[in-house]
Amino acid sequence: MEIQDVLAALGPLVPLYTDADVLEIMVDAPDSVYVERCGKLERTQVQFESPDALRAVIDALLALDGIVLLPEHPIGEMRFPDDARLLAVIPPTALNGPTFVIRKSAPQRMTWERLFEYGAATPEVRDFLQMAINARVNILVAGGPGSGKTTIANMLAEMIPANQRLIVVEETHELRFDRPHRVWLEGGGPAALPLTTLLDTAARMRPDWLIVGELHGAEAMRALQVMSTGYNAITTIHATSPEDALSRLETYCLMANLGLGLAEIRRLIASAVQLITYQERLPNGRRKIMRLLEVAGLESDLRYNLKPLFRFDADRGTLERTGELPLWDQILATV
Repeated sequence: MEIQDVLAALGPLVPLYTDADVLEIMVDAPDSVYVERCGKLERTQVQFESPDALRAVIDALLALDGIVLLPEHPIGEMRFPDDARLLAVIPPTALNGPTFVIRKSAPQRMTWERLFEYGAATPEVRDFLQMAINARVNILVAGGPGSGKTTIANMLAEMIPANQRLIVVEETHELRFDRPHRVWLEGGGPAALPLTTLLDTAARMRPDWLIVGELHGAEAMRALQVMSTGYNAITTIHATSPEDALSRLETYCLMANLGLGLAEIRRLIASAVQLITYQERLPNGRRKIMRLLEVAGLESDLRYNLKPLFRFDADRGTLERTGELPLWDQILATV
């Protein structure tokens, strides 16, 4: 498959696909095509002649990867040669008719300088995160949909020294970073391996760092077990706040059904995660890091001891340091 084959199959969507400002294309119906452009959702003038014409585009695209949709197999996913991803759904599962979403990969690799220009981060935050990486702190990157979690995870991975070995574990390949010593493991494809299997495999491959894709189910328990036994790790999670991220981790661990109580799970989380970065996509489409917190163990009543390190100041419009020092910074200062 070549990108020219994809363009030939896209039909009326070609101008949207080749627009560098468009990061996502959402086809809800023949006469309802939306895009995400520069962080904002907008309706386009692009239309298909009929539901059959829309379905023909879906079939032509999936055929490039040997996928055929049927009523008993109504969902199809594939990755294009340029790393864009397609997710298509047909009736009877899609009640309103054939629909699909294309999520493009960013045309340019993000840099800290560009994040500074966008107001998403500050040089002080970058330097602090570099210190956390140097201290081999386990980092949980939290945020809502489209908030920039993958971008921040990529940036953190690129901060890892070049002589250290990275094993990347994902259900669907999304992370993109350039390190000389890294191995990519993906659970999708014909093998359809669970993330728990990939985590066990990665742990035996002599990693200096594990870079784990989004946690969203029972695999979180295995990820936390690995992270709490001396492996350095960076992972992401959907959440509406740092506190919500920890609550979701608890829920995912309970889904593993290993018989652990909430107290044991909280001890596991507190031993596995030392730093939470939390970012949001604001109503104007801009993405910002809003808070950085240290998970400094548990209180006597088993509540998380969350130490705020950076906090977004809405009045100033900047991310400000709170003055608190994380435990690892204090330890390094005495070395």
